[in-house]
Amino acid sequence: MHVSELMTAEVSKVDLGTSVADAAAMMQEQNTGCIVVVDVVKDGALAGIITERDMVLGCLIDGHTSSKCPVNRHMTALNEVATPQTDTGDALLIMMDSEVSYLPVVNEAGSVIGLLYAEDLSRAIEEDIDPMAKLDGDLITV
Repeated sequence: MHVSELMTAEVSKVDLGTSVADAAAMMQEQNTGCIVVVDVVKDGALAGIITERDMVLGCLIDGHTSSKCPVNRHMTALNEVATPQTDTGDALLIMMDSEVSYLPVVNEAGSVIGLLYAEDLSRAIEEDIDPMAKLDGDLITV
């Protein structure tokens, strides 16, 4: 199975200088736990991701004012990404090695075109192991 079969194509993006408060508001509006951080100076090149956890453990615990704290201070910079053709097993290894629950998916030009969620990957692996298993909310039924 390839990442293209599991990735979410609708990706929320913010610039490096966006405040943590604005990013958090976007997360709440879009009901997501992760936003891709791009560098608009470098034609929207991927800079990293920021998660709810990054915000809490970084900005809030450090005592920063979220409206004045830019996301680049607390984002996770990624050394590896996936492409739509990346095998899901390889994507899982990247996520485990990088200790992330979200993996940006980029096209040949390096532009972010999707996001792979660990939850979706776990569900696909479970269904691959047992094709009769179906997720019903948070419960697995056979």
